[in-house]
Amino acid sequence: MKLSEMKQVLAAGDLRLTKSLGQNFLHDGNQLRRIVEAGGLTAADRVLEIGPGLGPLTELLLEQAVEVLAIETDRRLVEVLRTRFAVTPKLTLLHDDALDYLRREARDWSGWKLVANLPYSIASPLIVELAQARGGPERLVVTLQLEVARRLMAAPGGGDYGVLTLLVQMSYEPVEWFKIPAGCFFPEPEVDSACVVLQRRATALLPEAERGRFIKIVKRGFSQRRKMMLKLLKQDWSAELLAEAFEQVGLSAQIRAEAVSLEQFARLTEILSASARRVSALSEEIFDVVNERDEVIGRQTRGEVHRLGLKHRAVHVLVFNARGELFLQKRSQFKDTFPGAWDSSAAGHLNSGEDYDACAVREVREELGLELRACPERILRIEPCVETGQEFVWVYRCDAEGPFELPPEEIERGDWFAPDAVTRWMAERPGDFASALLWIWKMWHECGR
Repeated sequence: MKLSEMKQVLAAGDLRLTKSLGQNFLHDGNQLRRIVEAGGLTAADRVLEIGPGLGPLTELLLEQAVEVLAIETDRRLVEVLRTRFAVTPKLTLLHDDALDYLRREARDWSGWKLVANLPYSIASPLIVELAQARGGPERLVVTLQLEVARRLMAAPGGGDYGVLTLLVQMSYEPVEWFKIPAGCFFPEPEVDSACVVLQRRATALLPEAERGRFIKIVKRGFSQRRKMMLKLLKQDWSAELLAEAFEQVGLSAQIRAEAVSLEQFARLTEILSASARRVSALSEEIFDVVNERDEVIGRQTRGEVHRLGLKHRAVHVLVFNARGELFLQKRSQFKDTFPGAWDSSAAGHLNSGEDYDACAVREVREELGLELRACPERILRIEPCVETGQEFVWVYRCDAEGPFELPPEEIERGDWFAPDAVTRWMAERPGDFASALLWIWKMWHECGR
């Protein structure tokens, strides 16, 4: 459709274009063909077109694709399109607000391609909507403002890189883009334009369940561009957890969000999501609740046991080598209590219905990867107190040389220490240790170990 034809159709229908709807119609044949070519269409492709206007792009799409679904919000233009393509069975024309339609209709678009000269007023939210859909189109070929195009194609470190970049590139890889002169449109827009080509990623960077957290991290990180991202994220996560996560991803504590790559944001999301899952799982563990005689009187979730200060059961195992050195573990920063503190060789709560000896064997296996042929030696029993978190504790001893297999989500690292060195260390820096180990060490010394 040439410019003269457009003007004729508009005049015949006494149609005045509405600026608020972003009605700038692309009429240049070379640019239209270039857009269609960028779609890489085959005779089997189904195409979604948003904002067809008078149908110049629609006409070319119908020549290439097996089906075209066009969504137009202007009723006057819908009537023009119905008249023009009245005998075209490959075209389905909807009179609707495209953004409302996409949000309202839970549709799988994974077998479709979007090829459209988008209304500039809804271009950004519409692309984000499709990018976050469970089944987004295979390819997006969209004409929009040059400013938005640059943001979609941006890389870390520049002013164009931001929330829009990451929300879209999480699902789509930028392929190419090209400028379209203002003179190719009628009426000529006041902004520069470009066509962007985005291809859906063959392999997702994150599972679907973690996308919500990714979006939260990205939006929080860019909420104040000039501030360090670590400080902004502290509104949602603990300083200790973030410090550990930043170290694992290789991010400086002073870094700003605009310098963090998509892959680093994804990795940060994985680490923080893993922490959230662990906290959730721990809060749902079921413990036996006991009375002052260590008799079971009920059952409760871990979260409620700790919240209410109920008496329950735990074990600690101290592992020594042939040189008499004690193996201590440094708790992961992801732990819900005493993150990063030094603790017993192995320790844990009794599961509901489990006895102390069975728990000791299990904890040594789970935390150290050590299979014991017999139950370790019981050396000390501790009554519930504030220091143990209201736990009845049996302390065990066993001999082993290592090396041990430490689960990284539970234990940051471990090492051997001479007992006298541990005693001096505790006296000088008690804050380095979990309170239960400090109490166990004190009681063991008082018993004349």
